[in-house]
Amino acid sequence: MKNLKEEYNHIIEQRRNVVAEMQLLGKIEEVKRYLELEKQNQSLYDQQLRLYRDVKMQEYSSCNHILVYSQIDYDRYEGRTHTSCGCIKCGLDNSVLNGSRDWLTGTQKIMYDYLKKNYLSSNFGGIQTEVICDIDLAQAIYDKIKSVHPDIDDETAVSYFEIALDHIRNIKVSDERKANRAKRLSLDSSFQAWDSKSVYHDE
Repeated sequence: MKNLKEEYNHIIEQRRNVVAEMQLLGKIEEVKRYLELEKQNQSLYDQQLRLYRDVKMQEYSSCNHILVYSQIDYDRYEGRTHTSCGCIKCGLDNSVLNGSRDWLTGTQKIMYDYLKKNYLSSNFGGIQTEVICDIDLAQAIYDKIKSVHPDIDDETAVSYFEIALDHIRNIKVSDERKANRAKRLSLDSSFQAWDSKSVYHDE
């Protein structure tokens, strides 16, 4: 008990010294300016997050989706197949609804909130393809197609996408070539989800 009290009092004394030094530094013009800029930066960052959320919500609502199966899971206990769909244009993916919102990234939380508010199933309009594909890979291929053919219509884009994906899955290349291919598609060099098995789980 005595040792705990001594440690507690020592920490109080340390904090008192730190606060005193902070007050002295706060009188220096450069430090005052830094603190003002830090406050402005935080305010701008908060505004940026709010606007990013609004931009993504608008992007999801205005997109004429092109959907792929981003995930297919078979539940042996229930005897049911659960499917998730993702859009290769805007990235909206209802697989975010499969777990807890707390574990999602910032962008995924925006998707989660949007889908909870607007849709109760995978049927959120647009073109429904029969393709099973990792959503990051699907978007990367679509983005590459759009960069080469910016005015391409959705139906033609789907055809090009399916051809490109078919080539990726059926033409075997070395791990080094896969890493280079991932780089060309702006994916992480360690990306491995090149085929439908990467999103199909049968256990």
